[in-house]
Amino acid sequence: MIDKTHYSDKISLSKAIDTARGLSPADHIIRNVHILDVFSGEFLTSDLVISDGRIVAIGQDYQAKTEEDGSGHYAVPGFIDAHVHIESSLMTPARFQEAVLPAGTTTVLWDPHEIANVKGQAGIEWALAASDKLLLDVFVMVPSCVPSTSPQFELESPGAELYAADLRKFRSHPRVLGLAEMMNFPGLLNKDSDVLQKLLDFQAMRMDGHCPGLSGKDLNAYAVAGICSCHESTTAAEAKEKMSKGIHTLIREGSCAKDANQLLPLLNAYTSSNIAFCSDDRNPLDIEDSGHISCIIDLALKQNIAPEVAFRAASYGAAKIYGLADRGALAPAYLADFNLVKPKNGKWVEGFDISATFKRGIKVSSQKLSEVLSPPLDKSRNLNLKRPDKSDFKIAASTTSTSHRARIIGVIPHQILTHQEQAELHVENGSLKEDLSRDILKISVLERHHNTGRIGLGFVRGFGIRNGAIATSINHDAHNIIAVGSSDTLLAKAVNKLMDIDGGIVVVHEDGRSEILALPIGGLMTDEFPKKVAESLRRLKALTRDCGCVLEEPFLQLSFLALPVIPSLKITDRGLVDVDSFHKVPVICE
Repeated sequence: MIDKTHYSDKISLSKAIDTARGLSPADHIIRNVHILDVFSGEFLTSDLVISDGRIVAIGQDYQAKTEEDGSGHYAVPGFIDAHVHIESSLMTPARFQEAVLPAGTTTVLWDPHEIANVKGQAGIEWALAASDKLLLDVFVMVPSCVPSTSPQFELESPGAELYAADLRKFRSHPRVLGLAEMMNFPGLLNKDSDVLQKLLDFQAMRMDGHCPGLSGKDLNAYAVAGICSCHESTTAAEAKEKMSKGIHTLIREGSCAKDANQLLPLLNAYTSSNIAFCSDDRNPLDIEDSGHISCIIDLALKQNIAPEVAFRAASYGAAKIYGLADRGALAPAYLADFNLVKPKNGKWVEGFDISATFKRGIKVSSQKLSEVLSPPLDKSRNLNLKRPDKSDFKIAASTTSTSHRARIIGVIPHQILTHQEQAELHVENGSLKEDLSRDILKISVLERHHNTGRIGLGFVRGFGIRNGAIATSINHDAHNIIAVGSSDTLLAKAVNKLMDIDGGIVVVHEDGRSEILALPIGGLMTDEFPKKVAESLRRLKALTRDCGCVLEEPFLQLSFLALPVIPSLKITDRGLVDVDSFHKVPVICE
């Protein structure tokens, strides 16, 4: 629990009392502004009085060292991202804050399980150090599932494994709020000893959930373990059942998984303190083009949800769920984290614009944000594997048959869920072939942490690529190399180019063109500025379209095809995984 007030001594408390009584001048006043009262659910026109980074008063007849006219503006609490993987922004925390603070997000809850899957405890320690002393407030949820599945199932190969004993030391950190998404719900339901120990160790804190499609008695069992939230609901009915069992809904709008339009009908005045918004995985190009948490508020307003309700969920909802008693509201003693906004074209139903963001009473300045540097991680190589050639991507098949029936991963646009499909594929020279006419491509995952030489191979439908390949070291959650392409030759070329830059994203075209984004920090992040990363993503996406790709967000869509806790068929370095049965399955159907 983060307390609402933190006065260091009687002098600072006395000063706050005198300022609130109007006996001493405040630091700053915004006059004649419409202030969102999250407690009554209405906008009140008054003056917002700020001192020492906190709101000291709402009211008139106050004096301050500086003041400004807020006429025509609405003051709303700073937005809170209730669940984010900063690594998925492709940027370090210092660069991430440059992207999200101007978009109105003043607090985030980070689950650093991407860097933890690569670097283990050292990754979590780096995450805490890299997010310290930023203007953006970054709270951390300790990764619960590294790897995402219980190691004894041998379904994936991360760079590290973290057990209950490895996580306990992080509980006492002042910015750690609890245990991050419990993806291993099969382990919880089957009472895996280490999963149970993690739950017991963090039961006095917040514990996030991750249970797509779970319902009925199994959902009761998941809830009874103390899970407080889930961001994986894709339908209103699924989210409503979870809410009825005390599992708060986090409405997600990421770069790949987009659930807001389906879930926003659940949001009303009653639920707005029990629902929060999150980005989960959102890149700087999407943040630049359509916002961060602000984009979910925009979608809510366009669904005719009242602004008092939408802005309340974006701030107060998350603050209530995670025990952040010092933020999420505009009232005395609360942090002066807020945005000055206006309805677009004077109509809330058309969305809103942000005129200014204030963090602890100071107007956000992009120039000052860019001065912050990130600490180094380490200098070890990110990609530890031998260079593949085209023969490494062949899927062996019987030479006595001209075709085999094969399992196919079916991509669902804007979802990280997949279909299980089957198709008859041609055999050529003892190898099962892709079929571009039916949009069936080769997909592979190459283990990159321990140089084991493992390569998982399979087929996927839904990318539309006809003359190119994509390779990336972002591969949820184990973060091996994942590649998809129209030929074995292009797959090998893309992976080798990825090895040249030691991790990142690569797109190659059969005509020789290529685009890259180097991610030297763990193969996941860069310290480049948001605009430069966004420009690289634009070029990468343009080339994927030239290759025939039909997906709006091909890179995250590809990365999530390796996550063996999201139904229905996925692929890791160990092969195809039937998530419904939680077992590895062969490419060729028996």
